[in-house]
Amino acid sequence: MSFHKLLASLLTIATLATTTTAQVTSRFASYDRTIGNSWLGGAVHAYAGLVTQRSGGYELGNASAELRGTGNLLRASREVFEVIANVTNVLNNGVQSRSGYFRAEVLGASVVNSSFQSSSTFARRSWTFNLFASAPSASVPVGPISITVRGNAGCGAGMYANLLLPAATPSVSIIGDANAYAFANASVGAGIPGFSVGVGIEGRIANQRLAIGATANARSGLSGSATYTLEAITLRLYAYAEAFWQTWTTTLTTWSAGRIVRTLFSI
Repeated sequence: MSFHKLLASLLTIATLATTTTAQVTSRFASYDRTIGNSWLGGAVHAYAGLVTQRSGGYELGNASAELRGTGNLLRASREVFEVIANVTNVLNNGVQSRSGYFRAEVLGASVVNSSFQSSSTFARRSWTFNLFASAPSASVPVGPISITVRGNAGCGAGMYANLLLPAATPSVSIIGDANAYAFANASVGAGIPGFSVGVGIEGRIANQRLAIGATANARSGLSGSATYTLEAITLRLYAYAEAFWQTWTTTLTTWSAGRIVRTLFSI
């Protein structure tokens, strides 16, 4: 569940719980970007948010964070990594309810999936893997011929989190970070008699990190920060053929962006 939907749900519950005017404080932001194209590229997503609410005897603190990345190569696409953390702590007329959720996925498969009702720590873990179990290929027209291009992407991901749900106080904290990267490669699948053929690639699809250390306390307010970093990206993918002193080139992707550091919030 995205934080936007979760926030709406939390506020609806609180409104139903009491008719007293609610005091709500929140801070949240996201970053989304599409990179390159279907031949070589992907997409990134990061989100971090805090919310507190006080309404009569109802007190709530909530914190949430998300990081996700997908990779595209030769018109094949797959999720590289996703991590979601969410913690909620409620005191309703002195009765406490604590809940937390932490999930991490590699290539769409769950590697961590935990629900809990007290403070929990998830030790640092990292993974390296290929984006596709079987390297995708595509036929590319180049001048008077078509050549088959094959490729894959070497990927990595890592994360750790300390999720705090203290007793007897409507407060939550998220401390941790997550990162993911993908670097693509490509080659010609087969030669063509009479032609010299090849492929060129710069395939640094993405290298991103979300770092957060933040607290939402219904009594003392919001504090902390969340920062998203996306390293500089240069993408180029082309196929070429040479024969009879002539060269033909088909450019499939050309795209670049500088390094981005985005403060999602700082309190």
